[in-house]
Amino acid sequence: MKGYGETIKQIRISKGYTQKDVAAHLLTQGAYSKFENNNTEINLGTMHGILQRLGIPFDEFYYIQNGYQYSQRDEIIIQFYRVNTHDEVLLEGLWKKCQYYLKENKDDLQINHIATILDGLIILAKTNDLEQAKTIVEPVWYDLSKHNQLFVTELYMLTTILFLFPLPTVLQMKPFILRHITMYENFRNISRLHIHLLMNITFLLMRNKNYAKARTEILNTIILCKKENDFVLLGICYIRKGICLNHLGLVGEKWIHKGRNLLNVLEQSTLLETIEQDMKRF
Repeated sequence: MKGYGETIKQIRISKGYTQKDVAAHLLTQGAYSKFENNNTEINLGTMHGILQRLGIPFDEFYYIQNGYQYSQRDEIIIQFYRVNTHDEVLLEGLWKKCQYYLKENKDDLQINHIATILDGLIILAKTNDLEQAKTIVEPVWYDLSKHNQLFVTELYMLTTILFLFPLPTVLQMKPFILRHITMYENFRNISRLHIHLLMNITFLLMRNKNYAKARTEILNTIILCKKENDFVLLGICYIRKGICLNHLGLVGEKWIHKGRNLLNVLEQSTLLETIEQDMKRF
């Protein structure tokens, strides 16, 4: 991995800027030159000013510094945000990445929590044993529930395991989670987090046979899925909407058919098999 100064130098030259262009009003040219040659460090405020001048956000800078790829830790977190909780192979692959990373970074609490959540999801995918999965992830639930404020990765953790816990507990937590999601409403990909929260609550409501309230949550989720062009989750929502309508004495088969067709078109055969098992349960 290149040093900070060396990476800045690479970006500066590629943009055609001189050292004077970048250093002006931030550092003397001599101090800036030492920084580019990795002979001195600068404070965070100065680093922020240099990156602003170069038009590069911090996350892109770290990506460039790491050879145009995410760090091992960042890759785990990004994959966790996107992971399909029904896909046992993907879950196990990400779990192995966590274990490999933790060999050298055993005190990283966040990655330890992610690994524990993956443990629970793998058990659930293999055995469909909710109680065993819940027992595995309870330490994460307990730790996160003590926090006064949740940040993005913690929000993803919490929403991922919500469906394992009793409905009253989840409904009690919902305003707290939504309040923190709202704080991040303009942050990248936060709508996907909101979708996962509503989908997990919908699943719990259906499991508790509260199909009227589940239908309301599904309609809100469908709006978000369309807004984010998330057609895989939209397909799941259509199927769940159909199930709820059937239980409410209304016509739901057309929505189930629509959801199946959408998932088939998207070649989500493994996911569709899991959804079919859920349909039998309901």
